[in-house]
Amino acid sequence: MHNLAHFYHDHSDYEAAEYWFRQAAAAGHTRSMNNLAVLLDQFGALDEAESWYRRAAAGGNRNAMFNLATMLFQCGDRAEAETWYHHAAMAGHVDAMYNLARLLEDHDRLDAAEAWYDEAAAQGDIDAVNNLGLLLRRRGALTEARRCFRRAADLGHPRAMSNLADLLESQGAHREAETWYRRAAG
Repeated sequence: MHNLAHFYHDHSDYEAAEYWFRQAAAAGHTRSMNNLAVLLDQFGALDEAESWYRRAAAGGNRNAMFNLATMLFQCGDRAEAETWYHHAAMAGHVDAMYNLARLLEDHDRLDAAEAWYDEAAAQGDIDAVNNLGLLLRRRGALTEARRCFRRAADLGHPRAMSNLADLLESQGAHREAETWYRRAAG
């Protein structure tokens, strides 16, 4: 049922996709619950989408946890969004780790934010590496910040290149800063 729903979705037959996602979701398939919720969300049926996200999240689906958190965050419920980002992050969802770190940083919970940026960075999230550098710079840990910026810059992250250049310039390394500004400029 789930695969058939995907087939219809991939061929833009959303009515048939919804039907088969509903069948699979009713049978307890959490990925179908999440996909049904995504489809409903896209078509503006937010209350029903939230209900299906919650069912799938309660069933352990980490993508549904992430999607529910994102929906709640967009609706202004930061506290419950944090809870669901945390659940998804604990289940290994890298984007949830990053979003949770950003939310924590926005609330000046820097130790927790640093830990989640670090975890997302360890999982290969290049934006998390850059943001970890920004947080470390904010905390005065300039050597560690420089390492983060360089790591992300070496992987081609333009903002990290610019952040590295700015840090180098502030430390008097003008030539190296110019090189990184040029690379960031493309």
